[in-house]
Amino acid sequence: MATNNSEPLFSVQDLCNLTGWDAMTVFEKARSGEIPGAVWGTTLRFEPEKIAAWLQPLTISEVEEILKELEQEGVFTSVLDSNGERVYMFPEHLQ
Repeated sequence: MATNNSEPLFSVQDLCNLTGWDAMTVFEKARSGEIPGAVWGTTLRFEPEKIAAWLQPLTISEVEEILKELEQEGVFTSVLDSNGERVYMFPEHLQ
């Protein structure tokens, strides 16, 4: 099978090799939409360019934006400690 640019699609085993996950984990994460995947017939395959982007590490600014959004949603709170370092606290630890 090939994508529009004739690059071969990744198999579940290919993704297992890239991530260290077992096949069941890959199937579950693909089904939940956590990883980009596509199903053709009864075979699950993944587009290499989408997997490459998905595996790309986040930048510091992207992590900071995600943390800011989670804090606004009330998942945790943060404060600056005496050294000026941000400390994150989850509600169950604030009681």
